[in-house]
Amino acid sequence: MTFTAPRTEPQPSIKTCKAVIGSVLATLLLAMPVANAADWPSWCGQPSRNMASATEKGLPSWFDCPKENAAGEIDPATTKNVKWVAKLGANAFGSPVVSQGKVFIGGGRQDTACLLCLDEKTGRELGRFICQRPAKDESVARCMESWGVCSTPTVEDDRLYFVSPYQQVLCLDLHAWLSGAAAEKSIVWQYDLAKDLKAVQQHTAACSVLVHGDFVYVCTGNGRWMVSSKPYPYYPLAPSLVAFNKKTGQLVARDDEQIGERLWRGQWSSPSLGVVDGKEQIYFGAGDGVCYAFEPVDPNAPVVPNRLITTTLRGPIVQFVDVAPKKTKAAEITPPAGAAVLVEVRPSIGRPVFSPLDAIPTAQVPDVPVLKKIWWCDCIPPAYRKNFFYAGDAKSDGNGRPCEIMATPVFYRNRVYVAIGGDPHHGGPGSLGNLVCMEAAKTGDITQSGRIWSYDKINQSAATLAIAYGLVFALDESNVLHCLDAETGQCYWTYEKCKNDMSSPLVADGKVFTGKAILSASKEFKLLTDAIPAGGYSTPCVANGVLFLVHDKRLWAIGDKGDKP
Repeated sequence: MTFTAPRTEPQPSIKTCKAVIGSVLATLLLAMPVANAADWPSWCGQPSRNMASATEKGLPSWFDCPKENAAGEIDPATTKNVKWVAKLGANAFGSPVVSQGKVFIGGGRQDTACLLCLDEKTGRELGRFICQRPAKDESVARCMESWGVCSTPTVEDDRLYFVSPYQQVLCLDLHAWLSGAAAEKSIVWQYDLAKDLKAVQQHTAACSVLVHGDFVYVCTGNGRWMVSSKPYPYYPLAPSLVAFNKKTGQLVARDDEQIGERLWRGQWSSPSLGVVDGKEQIYFGAGDGVCYAFEPVDPNAPVVPNRLITTTLRGPIVQFVDVAPKKTKAAEITPPAGAAVLVEVRPSIGRPVFSPLDAIPTAQVPDVPVLKKIWWCDCIPPAYRKNFFYAGDAKSDGNGRPCEIMATPVFYRNRVYVAIGGDPHHGGPGSLGNLVCMEAAKTGDITQSGRIWSYDKINQSAATLAIAYGLVFALDESNVLHCLDAETGQCYWTYEKCKNDMSSPLVADGKVFTGKAILSASKEFKLLTDAIPAGGYSTPCVANGVLFLVHDKRLWAIGDKGDKP
């Protein structure tokens, strides 16, 4: 169930009561898992993407994960409040999910990117799905960096959905996979985002797909990908959010916002779901710093398979110009004579990003229904847009602009919350951030009209928020945890000794779990411990009375065994 807390409201009319009852029932049905009531079957455990559990109790406020011994193993006798530990392998950037007595988590490297299935009670490996690397095709730009599977899987009934590091959306048959069938026999369907949509990802796929009704919603990751300053093909008109039939893998809808042209780098956010006045909304935090709300796919809309149409860029061409010392100045850049396009110049340091100016860009895109936009909100303050973008090797002055939304928008009590921020390697630890609370019942451009409050005393952040007890817990990339009032944005306290490598905080059992610290989930600051292991890029989850977290390339199952510090 989606987490809610007691709230005093004005007395509504009969008409309003009916609408509210319908909304509540819809929310309960949407959030109700098909597996165990306390499972955590997807990123954040629920479609609202709120990183909080209302049901978990009895979690320890302290535990110890010791280092491996001389044999390279963990001695269970040396652990405290640890039920089991399982080795994950070379990379462990994925986040765990729990469903039907099993734990699923991504890992591996470029040549052995894999998805692991472990027994929830013992940690014993039950299965390993190896992602098949596509054959090299010079006409397709793929991300081939060695991050392994970073996409947090989504489990529904006997199906598992995730995005491979090779830009492929996969649906697996769990029974076939765990019965020992070959990898290709376990695949119900797959869709190649790079080949079929010309989506170009940077680094890797981090999207956790949203399954709602008969459809699967996926961030394509399309962006401007540059590795070691080598430019790769760039397709600004490729869609950023798409939907598939969850049974067949047929592409059934796409966005038409042309987000790609406004990007400096890429997109990694995951779609989320909310119910407002009995109607569902799909939320998407885009790489241009805008949070969008779309109507869900119309199941009755006709879809013609595999047909393309030509689309044309509707907005200006955006040029990111290198204004570092001894480099070209922004004022010196002018479009070529006779250019038929409007050019918007933005400053960057260490990495210029250009689009061709000799013609208005056009592209072939799938001829499928376009996702209908309900509202949108620019979450980047206007003053920030004048600041520089920084490449990874550039020294930041602390004001580098967070160039995207990497976090997942969270739906809570008819509001949507999200923090802005880029990769911590771009802009430095002092880069400015912003956390925005939006009214989900609005329509159109709600940048001004629907912004309830914003909080700019936060560093850039890639962390998804945890909201519980009327409080927002936000972790930024300078390792600071912020506790805010969800209604007003008032800051109650901050804690500056967390450890964050793009992971998110988790609230359960009245506690906030963050890298290196556990705190009380309350208005009053209370530190329970600051000596737990950090999980790196991975975010923990909680299910059936156990906390699952990644540390030292292992997955640890944490439970209260009565051990004392």
